[in-house]
Amino acid sequence: MLMMDVGDLEDLDKNMQNLNRKVEYLSGQENDITYEIRSVERQPWKKPKKEVEVWLADVQRFKDNVQRLEQEVVGESNVWNVISRVRLGKRIMEKVQEAADLQEKRKSFNDLLVDECPTDGLLIPPTKDFVESTKARNVERVWECLMNDEVRQIGVYGMGGVGKTTIMKQIHNRLLKEKDKFDGVFWVTISKAFNVLKLQSNIAKELNFSLLDDGDERRRATHLHAVLSRWKKYVLIIDDLWEAFPLGRVGIPEPTQSNGCKIVLTTRSLGVCRRMDCTDVKVELLTQQEALTLLLRKAVGNGTVLAPEVGEIAAKIAKKCDGLPLAVVIVAGTLRALEGTREWRNALNELINSTKDASDDESEVFEILKFSYDRLGNKGLQDCFLYCSMYPEDHKIPVNELIEYWIAEELIADMNSVEEQFDKGHAILGKLTSSCLLESFTDIHGMMRYVRLHDSIRDMAIRITRSSPRFMVKAGERIKSVPYEHWSEDLERISFMYSLIRELPITPPICPRLTTLLLNHSYWWSSLKVIPDSFFTNMPCLEVLDLSQSQITSLPESISNLENLHALILDRCNELKYVPSLEKLKALKKFVLTCSQIAGLPEGIEELVNLRKLDLSRNVSIRRTFSGWKLRRLAKLQYLRMDGTGVIVSAEDLMCLRQLKVVAVHFHNVQELTRYAISQQFQVLQKYGLIVGRYNWCQWCAEDLGREVWMISSKSLPFVSGVDDQPVLPGGIESFGLVEFHDPVSLSPIPWLKDAKVLRKCVVKLCEGLESIFSSSSFSEDGLIPLGTVERLDLSCLPRFRVLFDGIAPPHNIYLNLKELVFIKCDAMKNIFPVQLLQNIPNLMSLRVDRCENVEDIIVEIAEMSDRGNHQDYSNSISLPKLKRLHLRNLPRLKSIYNGVMVCPSINSVDVHNCPMVRRLPLSLHMDGEQATAPPALKYIFAKREWWDSLEWDDPLTKTILQLYAR
Repeated sequence: MLMMDVGDLEDLDKNMQNLNRKVEYLSGQENDITYEIRSVERQPWKKPKKEVEVWLADVQRFKDNVQRLEQEVVGESNVWNVISRVRLGKRIMEKVQEAADLQEKRKSFNDLLVDECPTDGLLIPPTKDFVESTKARNVERVWECLMNDEVRQIGVYGMGGVGKTTIMKQIHNRLLKEKDKFDGVFWVTISKAFNVLKLQSNIAKELNFSLLDDGDERRRATHLHAVLSRWKKYVLIIDDLWEAFPLGRVGIPEPTQSNGCKIVLTTRSLGVCRRMDCTDVKVELLTQQEALTLLLRKAVGNGTVLAPEVGEIAAKIAKKCDGLPLAVVIVAGTLRALEGTREWRNALNELINSTKDASDDESEVFEILKFSYDRLGNKGLQDCFLYCSMYPEDHKIPVNELIEYWIAEELIADMNSVEEQFDKGHAILGKLTSSCLLESFTDIHGMMRYVRLHDSIRDMAIRITRSSPRFMVKAGERIKSVPYEHWSEDLERISFMYSLIRELPITPPICPRLTTLLLNHSYWWSSLKVIPDSFFTNMPCLEVLDLSQSQITSLPESISNLENLHALILDRCNELKYVPSLEKLKALKKFVLTCSQIAGLPEGIEELVNLRKLDLSRNVSIRRTFSGWKLRRLAKLQYLRMDGTGVIVSAEDLMCLRQLKVVAVHFHNVQELTRYAISQQFQVLQKYGLIVGRYNWCQWCAEDLGREVWMISSKSLPFVSGVDDQPVLPGGIESFGLVEFHDPVSLSPIPWLKDAKVLRKCVVKLCEGLESIFSSSSFSEDGLIPLGTVERLDLSCLPRFRVLFDGIAPPHNIYLNLKELVFIKCDAMKNIFPVQLLQNIPNLMSLRVDRCENVEDIIVEIAEMSDRGNHQDYSNSISLPKLKRLHLRNLPRLKSIYNGVMVCPSINSVDVHNCPMVRRLPLSLHMDGEQATAPPALKYIFAKREWWDSLEWDDPLTKTILQLYAR
C-alpha cells in the first residue's frame, strides 16, 4: 500500500509544473487585460468594470498563494514524508481547479471597460511633403463640406499617392484644435482586404472599447451601434476604403442632421463614393510648377541654385510625374546624389524609357514608382526592399525583426558579429528611406524603431513579386485557407502573417524554390493549430520558417529534413508540446522557442553547430540540466537565452563559447556567477541577464535584455564583510534584483553591492527581514554613496520594510539620479517620505504605492510624524518639478497625500484608486500670468466618481479646473 502511495506521490512535481503553466496562462490574460485598461491613457474616457477589477485582484492573490505553495513543495524534498506530500498534492489540485475557475470567469467578460464620454483625441503627425497651395486648395474644399449642415457623408477620392490621407490628417488635426465644431473625431484605416469584422474591430479600438472576438457580425454591430449612438456629434474618418458597405451591417449609425454626425472616407474610386451616398471631393493633382517646386525641395533642398540646363531637365522630370505628389517625392529621392548635367540627363532618359510602354494612367504610375526601385541599382537592396512587402498593408514594421529576417535569408552577409550585421541592416534602411521608398519612425532617442511602406509603394512591390522573384503575400488578409493550386512551384517567399489561416493543404505543396514561409502572428481565436505531417516534404530550399504565436501543439516530423533551414522561429507558441529531432538541421543559425509547454530540450540540439542565436527563454516546463558537452558543441553561439527555464548552466561551459555577445541563463550559486564575471569571455559581452540561485518558474529577464543580475534564495550568498566567497558583481551591471533573502535588515551595507557603480535599476522583493535601504553603517569613509546611481527602485512584498533611511539623516542629493520609485505590499510602512527627504530626490518622475496596508501618509512633515493627529497646516508648499506620474492604489489607511500644497509643473497623470480615507488632492494650480490653470502637462486624473465628489478643497476654483481632467 505504501509503495502504491509513493508511486502516486511521484506526480507531485508534475502537478506543480501543470499548476505553473496555469499560472502562466492566467498571467498572460492578466497582462492582456491590464494592457487594455492602461490603454485608456490614450483615450481616457473608459474605466474598468468592477468585476474586472475584482478578477485582477483575485488573480494576484492566487499567484501569491501559488508562489508560497511552490516554496513549500521545494522545501519538502523527502519523498517518504507521505502525509506532508499528500497534503501538498491535495492543495496543488485545489489550486489547479481555482485556476480553471478564474479562466472560466475571464470568458464571461463581454467587455472589460465601461463607456464614458471622451473629450479629446490625439493629433496625427502631418506629412511634411505637402505643397502649401495644394493644401489650401484641397483641404478647404473638404472643410467646406464638413461645415455644411446639408452634407452628411463626404467621399475624398483620387488615385493612389495623390495625397488623400495627407489632406485628412490636416482635417483631423484641425478638428481637434477647433473643439467647438464636433464632440469627437475618430480615425480608422482599412486595407485592401476589407472585412466587416476587421472594420468593427478598428472602430472599437479607436473608441477604446472591446468587442467580442466570437466572429458574430450581428452581435458586434449591435454593440458598436449602441456605443456610437451615445454620441451627439462626431466625425468618423475612414481612410483607404476599397469597397462600399452598408453602414448598418457594421454598426455605424446613419449620420443625420438631428444627430449631427458625419462620415468622411478616402478612396481611389468615385464609384465607392457614390455607392456610399457621399458628396464626392476629387483631390486635384499638383500643377507643373508645384510639382517642380516639390521635386527640387526633396532632391536638392531649398535655396540651391541649379545650372539652367539642369533646371530644364528637372522640369521635364517633374512633368513626367503628372502632378502626383507621391511620384514626385519618390523620383526626387533617386536624384539626391546626382552631380552634373550628364547624370541628370541620364536619369531623365531612364525615366522616359521606363514609362514608354505604359498603356494607362495606372501602369504609368507603377512604372514611375518602379523607376526608384530600379535605380537602387543593387539587387541586395532591391531584395531587402521587396521583403518589406511581406508585412500587412499600413503595418509599422519593427526594424530589429526585419533585419533579423534579412540576416537569416543571407541578404546581409556573415560578419564578425551580429552587431556588425545590424549596423549593415540600418545602413540599408537608411538608403531605402533616403530614396523615399520607406517611411521611418524613431523613438525619443532618435533611433529608428519602425519603418512603413506607403500603400501605393507596397502595391508596386507586390506587383513586382508577381513575376520575379515570386511571392505569395496574404499578410493581414482574413483568409482561413489557401487552395493547393496556389502553392506554385516557382514561389520563393510566402507570407501569411497576421492572417486567419487555420488550415494548410493536406497534400504536401511542391515548392522546390521556396526560401521563406511566414505563418506568424495569427489571431488566437482563429489560429493555425495543426500542420500536416508531410507538409514540408517538398520544400528543400526553405531557409526561414516563422510560426510564432500560433496555436500548434506539435511540429510535424517533416520539419526534421529541412537541411537548408537557417531560422526556425517559434516565439510564444503557448500550446506547443512536441518538437521533433533537430539533428539534421545543421545549417540552422537561429532557433527561437519560447513560452511553450515542451518538457525537455529538443532532441539533437547539440548538432546545431552553426547556430548563432538560441533563445529558449520562458519555457517553464524545461527543468533539466543542459549537458556541458552539448552546450560546448554550439561554439558559434553569439546569443543565448535560457532564462525562465529550469536549465542550469556552468560558468566553465559558458567560457567555452568564445563568440558569445548576449547571454541570459541560470547559475546554481554565486560562485559560478563570480567565476564567469571575472573571466575574459565575460568582458566581451554586450548584454546579459544572469539569474543565481533556486529555480523560480516566474523569474526571467527583461524581454529587451540589458545588463542585469538576479539573485534568488541562494544559501551560499553572504551579506556581511569579512566572509569568504564574496560574490563579484559585473562592473557594468545596470539592473539588480534580490528575491527571497530573509537575512539582510538593510540593503546598502551589503559589501558587494558597492561594486555596482553604474546601477540604474534595483528590485527587491519577498525579503522578509528587510527593514530599510540605508542604515547607519551604509556610508564608508571613502565617501562612496551605495546605490547612488539608481534611477528606479522597486520594492515589493517586504512585510517588515519601514523606511528608506533608518536612524540617519540622508546625505545631500543622495538620490540625485532617482526617477522612479515603487512600493508594493510593504505593510510595515506608515509613511513614504519625510518632506526633508524629498529635497534629496529632485529628479523624481514617478511614484507608485500599491497595497501597502498601513501607509497613512505619502509625504509627511517631521512634526506630523511625532504628532499625527493634530497637524493640519495646509499652508506648506513643496515643489516636485519633475514628477509626471503619481499612482496610489489600494491603500485602506491612507489619510493624507500631503498636508500642504504640491507644486508639480510636469505632472501628467494622477491615479488614486481604493484609498477611501483620503479627503484632499493637494495639487497646486499653475499661474499663467494672472490666470490660474491646471498644471501645464496634466492630462488625466483617474479616480472613481464617488471618491472625487467626496473630496474637500481649499479653493473651489481648484476643483473646477481639475474637474476637467478627472476620469
